[in-house]
Amino acid sequence: MTTAPLPRRDDPRMHTVEMAAVSGDLEDHEILTSVRPGPSTRETALLVAAGGALGATLRYLLELAAPTIATPTLVDIPWSTWTANVLGCLLMGVIAGYLESGGRAPAWARPFLATGLCGGFTTMSTLVLQVSAMIGADFPLIALEYGLGSAVLALLALVVGLLAGRILGKRS
Repeated sequence: MTTAPLPRRDDPRMHTVEMAAVSGDLEDHEILTSVRPGPSTRETALLVAAGGALGATLRYLLELAAPTIATPTLVDIPWSTWTANVLGCLLMGVIAGYLESGGRAPAWARPFLATGLCGGFTTMSTLVLQVSAMIGADFPLIALEYGLGSAVLALLALVVGLLAGRILGKRS
């Protein structure tokens, strides 16, 4: 069995941003010359923190508006967590699709909206705790339905959001 030779550094197939970073030619790479300067590391951290605080606050308000009631003999589906995860994934998809398709947005949009706001609004840890509580209350089938249903619908919402965001990004 023979293997193809590894491409050399001067091979045109190797002219990627990643290879430019490894070889030290990052300043000369054509993709990076059109990129606007983004926020500094400190500014990015503050944007993520502010977006996360806003997202977590919105999720908390959603929980107050639609609280989950659980007793030892009755398990209510935690609709507020389900809603937050599905809506957050939909919004994350719209933002990512928009930005990836060339939509114009300020440099602060991705860290504040996508990472911070959507990250603070959605909550995998709460989902896991709720599924664990359902299993602990001896409702394993409801827990399985809720956990798998949440994951599948959140992923579908993300895909729908990506498609919608790409359409919006191409129009702008």
